[in-house]
Amino acid sequence: MGAFAHMAAMPDLLSVIPVPKREDARYCQARLRLLIETLPVTIWFNPVGVAIACAALWFGRSDFGDLPAWRMALAVGCQCVASASAAVAFRLYPTVSCESVSRVRRALVALQVMIGLAWGGVVWAVWIEGNAANNCFAVIIAVMALWAMALTRCAVRSVFFAGLASLAVPLCARFMTSSGVTAYVFLALLPIWMCYMLFSGLSARKRVDDMLAARFANEDLSRELAAAHDEAVQKREEAELANKSKTAFLANMSHELRTPLNAIIGFSEIIMSQALGVNNPRYPEYAGDIHTSGTHLLTLINEILDVAKIEAGRMEIAPRPLHVQSALESVERIIAIRASEKALTISYSVSPALDEIMADERAFRQIMLNLLSNAVKFTPQGGHIAVDCRVADDGGTLVSVTDDGPGIPADKIEQLFKPFTQVDNRFDHAQGGTGLGLALVHGLARLHGGRAWIESSEGHGTSAFVYFPLATVKRDLKRAM
Repeated sequence: MGAFAHMAAMPDLLSVIPVPKREDARYCQARLRLLIETLPVTIWFNPVGVAIACAALWFGRSDFGDLPAWRMALAVGCQCVASASAAVAFRLYPTVSCESVSRVRRALVALQVMIGLAWGGVVWAVWIEGNAANNCFAVIIAVMALWAMALTRCAVRSVFFAGLASLAVPLCARFMTSSGVTAYVFLALLPIWMCYMLFSGLSARKRVDDMLAARFANEDLSRELAAAHDEAVQKREEAELANKSKTAFLANMSHELRTPLNAIIGFSEIIMSQALGVNNPRYPEYAGDIHTSGTHLLTLINEILDVAKIEAGRMEIAPRPLHVQSALESVERIIAIRASEKALTISYSVSPALDEIMADERAFRQIMLNLLSNAVKFTPQGGHIAVDCRVADDGGTLVSVTDDGPGIPADKIEQLFKPFTQVDNRFDHAQGGTGLGLALVHGLARLHGGRAWIESSEGHGTSAFVYFPLATVKRDLKRAM
């Protein structure tokens, strides 16, 4: 009760706090919980308080009248029954869920009616007709009960009204059926008294709502701060990862670019200075090496530019009917040399029902070349790679490239489609690479309105899938990425 009295004295500064709709589930639960937390006071204080009052009446018989012991026992018994009911309610509803709000409210209304009638019974039990001192003492007991109820039950309006009415009715009946000036005075004062209790209870209720608004505002702010902190930590980790990826990418690129550049510069200097003599037969071979290195360097630069275009939303594709078998044959001719160096076998399977798809020819070949290059890179000597093109269940096209390489750890798969990312991104990785291939596959697939994904388990090979929808729609890249 002291907590509510302190709450009633809280400064009006709380009134400036924006209060959400006060009948939402959170407010209803909080109000009911506040009321339930006051039940222990009812359980212990009410019967003890009535027992003390009866002891005062017993020892003050000369002033308060000779009250029979059975009536005192009846007064204490009424409060014991109400106290037991409150104890049951306190045990039944340790928490209040959204689903149980209505049920708990009804139970507490019924309990408060019982408590109010019990206090009315106390007044009837200790009342001695014509004894003004006794009557005043009984009314003091009722006043104490009403004040306690106004302060502890004001959080839930229906419970407060039920308690006020359930005590007002027996009091009114007691005053109306009594004779003497004292009873008539109390009957005349009862409406004013009840209005004052009503006003006090509703004012306390407003303070309760202000307190809840402040508490919920603090809780919401704490959650928002926690979420902002978690987001900041995540962004920092992403930034650190991006920085590491950038550093690794620069290390990779310095290696990948330096190798063909050194070859171009070295062989061109030999030819330019004619270091091996005039018209040496090895010069055409060196020119071929220069051409190969230049082509490789151009491929690296194109990959970087394509990824940059995709991320900037400026990559353009021109989907048109594309013959799948012809496109795969052109890719096969490019990849066959690399595969033969590792004695790899590549099988191609195109569904008879699949003839043409809607795709950008250059993008499709780039996707297949990147997937096959990855498969060749990571498939061990003498391994096998399977390329499969078939009609998907929804009528689109599903392309897969499966190898029997070492596989990929499950926790690493998600990052593979991010630019400049490899499972092992050390610049001295034996397999090399820039980490742009799968990022290009992902971006080009999304530009076609499709998607790309990888299925793999460590030690059991890898399958890369690309899905092309039945009808390709060129999308705005920022929506597609």
